[in-house]
Amino acid sequence: MAWLRVLVEFLNVCFFFYMLAYSVFLFMSAIGGAVAMHRKAKTRTFRRKMYLYHDDNYIPVSILVPAYNEEVTILDTVHSLRQMDYPEYEIIVVDDGSSDDTARKLIEEFHLIKAERPIQRRIPTKKAVSVWESVGEGARITLICKENGGKADALNMGINASRYSHFVSIDADSVLQPTAVRRMMEAFLEDKRVVACGGMIQIANQAAIVNGEVKEQYFPKKIIVLLQMLEYCRSFLGSRILFDFWGGNMIISGACGMFKKELVLRCGGYDSDIIGEDMELVVKLHHFCRSNRIDYKIVHEQEAICWTQVPESLNDLRKQRRRWHTGMIQSIMLHRDIIFNPEYGLVSFFSMTYYLLMECLGPLIEIIGAINIVLAIWLEMIDYEFMITYFFLFIFFSAVVTMITFFSRMYITSSRATEVKLSQVVMVIAFSFIECLGFRQLISIFRTSAFFNYRKNKKEWGKITRKEHNRGVTNE
Repeated sequence: MAWLRVLVEFLNVCFFFYMLAYSVFLFMSAIGGAVAMHRKAKTRTFRRKMYLYHDDNYIPVSILVPAYNEEVTILDTVHSLRQMDYPEYEIIVVDDGSSDDTARKLIEEFHLIKAERPIQRRIPTKKAVSVWESVGEGARITLICKENGGKADALNMGINASRYSHFVSIDADSVLQPTAVRRMMEAFLEDKRVVACGGMIQIANQAAIVNGEVKEQYFPKKIIVLLQMLEYCRSFLGSRILFDFWGGNMIISGACGMFKKELVLRCGGYDSDIIGEDMELVVKLHHFCRSNRIDYKIVHEQEAICWTQVPESLNDLRKQRRRWHTGMIQSIMLHRDIIFNPEYGLVSFFSMTYYLLMECLGPLIEIIGAINIVLAIWLEMIDYEFMITYFFLFIFFSAVVTMITFFSRMYITSSRATEVKLSQVVMVIAFSFIECLGFRQLISIFRTSAFFNYRKNKKEWGKITRKEHNRGVTNE
């Protein structure tokens, strides 16, 4: 039994330092993110007036919308895209062999006509069945109906069909704020090294959509939605902004991101054999640029707001997080030669190491830590006073970090659409503790299941139950 006591003691020490390192990182990311947002707020008005004031300075953009059985939300998404405050862009919807009325609704709503348009397949994809295009005023809409091949294959088809040098990829249940594309493009115009830019994801479950634009966001009524809102704030206004200091972001959400098309083509496009095609593409860009000595940056733009629906049931949440974690495991395994590789600098020793230890292996480490604590109690090796004090300090610290990122979000998106009442602020404070006390552990259990099936279902679409957006006024 002596060997078990030594093992438990060793694991206790490792787990203590792991949680300490994670807490320090959360604090650094929250404070660093808040400072970065404040500095950017002070300089962005000057920069825009100086050299981003005229529309002539902006580069035309292709907006890609991969869709599979999205008849419930696809019209709101395309209507929102037609409201973009951007001088020149096209909308390309790729219907990946839907079995519902996704294509029919688009054809009828926007009066699309069938076109004989050849598509150069610079990236191999499944076959296109038909192409439909809009006529008349407004942004050009192209609908491509193709054989089912998965989300990555649909995005590659959109890249092949796109006309412009930069493209934006968004999910078919997402709604972009009118300035989102403009804000992402500004990152490219301000720094020629930028090759990819991610947007700020916010939750649309309680948002009022008026003619394709989010006019008001009601406070979430469902606890599971509120907890995800707090989680998203910590993720998008914490670590991703911190990684911007050296251009080391490893994930750009599939819900909203802008890329230089030619570089993506040189990388081979999205990988159809990976579930997490969004993370894999970003890691591939790091890999490609470093290997070819290309000076580059991959950044996050917190003012480019994208509204998306999140799961409202535990079953949908479980499927979503398992899928996300499966994609992360696949991406890290595919590009494992980046890990602890001096040629990749901070991208290797900080970004990739963080995602490996804290994000990828984190759920396993947390579960092993919990089991080890139970063993320590059984072996009477626990200092209860220290354990309880440390536990409550960690919960308090994590809740404070969550609150910092939430109120930072209020700072950068202060508008009628994001107003929060005093009573709701009290709820945020209370649920910040609940989120790190129970919800985070539940998410860890969901993510752990990905380790048992990360080699399976590589081309399946991740589907959760969709519902119609709350329309303040019917789309015209």
